[in-house]
Amino acid sequence: MNILLLCEGDAESWDSWSGITKSLVDHLRTAGHTVMSGDVDLAGADRWLAAALTFAVDRRRWGTRFHLSRLPFRLRSRRAARRIAAHRNRVDAIVQVGATFKPLGRGTIPYFLCCDSNIRMAEHGAPWGYSDAVTLSRGELSVVRERELSVYRDAAGIFTLSERLRRSFIEDLELSPAQVHAMLAGPNLDVTRIPTTFPRDAVDHAPTILFVGRQFHRKGGDVLMEAFRRVRERIPDARLLIAGPSSLVVREPGITVLGDLNKNDQAGWAALVDAYGSADVFCLPTRFEPFGIAFIEAMYFGLPCVGTNAWAVPEMIADGETGFTVPIDDVPALTDRLLRLLTDRALARRMGEAGRLRAQRHFTWERVVQRMMQTIEPVVGALPRAG
Repeated sequence: MNILLLCEGDAESWDSWSGITKSLVDHLRTAGHTVMSGDVDLAGADRWLAAALTFAVDRRRWGTRFHLSRLPFRLRSRRAARRIAAHRNRVDAIVQVGATFKPLGRGTIPYFLCCDSNIRMAEHGAPWGYSDAVTLSRGELSVVRERELSVYRDAAGIFTLSERLRRSFIEDLELSPAQVHAMLAGPNLDVTRIPTTFPRDAVDHAPTILFVGRQFHRKGGDVLMEAFRRVRERIPDARLLIAGPSSLVVREPGITVLGDLNKNDQAGWAALVDAYGSADVFCLPTRFEPFGIAFIEAMYFGLPCVGTNAWAVPEMIADGETGFTVPIDDVPALTDRLLRLLTDRALARRMGEAGRLRAQRHFTWERVVQRMMQTIEPVVGALPRAG
């Protein structure tokens, strides 16, 4: 099948959509499909115009308006139309990421959406202060909601990264359950390069927690640091490794900030493998998380995971089996679960191995592609043949 994948950014770069589009493109091609990609991100005069007309003194509000306002939506849709026109005669289906543009000029070509969130999920996350809904007025949110709905309603299918998001499309936006499908996700790394032995296997290894996430506060890094201080009162040699933030500076005993590790160059990959391999527990007490692929990657490294009991996190962490989930911002509960795992190495290994098996069974890109094509192929097959 010939598929045109449209997104903001280069779909074949690991920087696009946290690497998800790159994984999709690679595995769709591995499955025998022809995939062409189209970048609809604003550039040049379009970018300057959109930035000027969505300007706000508050930089966060400015960024949200630039991402979700009417004019940028129209400009991206126009760019999508050009990408479609360039490939129209050899495209069977369009797959687009998100609803920040519309695939104009597609004619009878069906389009499918891949989504990690929607505006209603952002509204649900607003009380925690870290979603797109935080800086928008009620009127602005209403406009975004209606515009997104216009994109969703015309889609031949919507693929969500989680069952939680699938329910939001059905319950919050009142779309047909037959239209929305949970495709899940896999790890955005080459699992064949994961070692079979790790530094944590050493007898004299210091109990270690790993955090991976660029958006430190949204992902609860400050909550983890407070819990870690309490952990150190019980385990003085405990360590906390923080990977992701590029400008975070921490000068506290036991905490090492590794910076933003690029797993796609040799040095970054080696540093990330060492971090995962040195950890006994992976912890991401996120406040707002559309999905959280870092959990899946940690599971592939055989780590028990500790996260919050919200959003899609419980779909990845089986509480009490592959790790633990705790309420958002609950430092005592987080401290308790970390201490359980750090003081019982056998429990940590048992949960870590259960997590690895769970990831291999449910969270692979091969399965994602299979789920997608089970929806796409019947739609394309039912279209009238030309000539």
